[in-house]
Parts: sequence; C-alpha cells; structure tokens
Amino acid sequence: MADDVEKCRAALKRHPPGHPLRSESLNNLAASLGDRFRQRGVSSDLDERIELNRAALLLRPPGHSHRSQSLNNLAASLGDRFRQRGVPSDLDESIELNRAALLLRPPGHSDRSNSLNNLAVSLGDRFRQRGVPSDLDECIELLRAALLLRPPGHSDRS
Repeated sequence: MADDVEKCRAALKRHPPGHPLRSESLNNLAASLGDRFRQRGVSSDLDERIELNRAALLLRPPGHSHRSQSLNNLAASLGDRFRQRGVPSDLDESIELNRAALLLRPPGHSDRSNSLNNLAVSLGDRFRQRGVPSDLDECIELLRAALLLRPPGHSDRS
C-alpha cells in the first residue's frame, strides 16, 4: 500500500504543472491515498486525497471529457470525510458535486447508474443526519432509477 502511494508520488513529480497527464497523476495518487485511508484510517491521507481531487478537478474544466470522473472522485472523498468526522458542509458539497456529475452523465451514459447511486447514498446520509423527508424521497427515486439500469444479472445489481 505505501509502495503504491510512493509510486504515484513519483509519477506526479514526473508530471509537473502544465503536463498533459498531470490530472491523471493527481487522481491516481488520490485513489492510492483513499485505499490507504480505508485500510489504516489515517485522517491526513483523506485530507490529502481531497486536496488532490480538488487540484485534478481544476485541471478538468467544464467541457473536459473526464470532468464527471473528477466531480465523482471529489464527491466520494468528501463523503468519506463526512462519514469520518460528521462535518455537514462536507456532505452538502458532496451532494452538489454528485448532482453536477449526474448532469454530465445523461441517459445512455455508461456511468449513469453509478452517479444515480452515489447521489442517492449522499442524500441518504443527509436524511439520516437531518431527517428531511425530501432527501429520503429523492434517495429512493434515484435508487429505483439506478436499479432500472442494472437489470438482473448485472455485475453491480447487488
């Protein structure tokens, strides 16, 4: 695990600001830190992951082909931090980012079901925290829509 993080750090050094692969290297390092955070629970890994996801998103402005991925990655990181620390602003930002990613994944997009599910999970978290019925209603609607895109036998159906 530490080896993966160090390999990604080395790759990022090879892709300085302005390099066409910089955003990819930022995302890869963020993903490795996320894996290490899930394994070890070290808060600083999660904080750095969020910083790297933010930096990658800045390199993927509106119209960039991988913007939805960066929106999704940052939303997931903030959701993880919310579940660890309970800071409401992390959850609110995660929901906003998930909504933005979903808009970039219209019907027919291969990742639409994932975005529907991710937004639903965030809204479910907010319902559990704040008890707003409309969050639960929207969560259920989104999960139903995601389920329709994952018919029986689909690898992500469970």
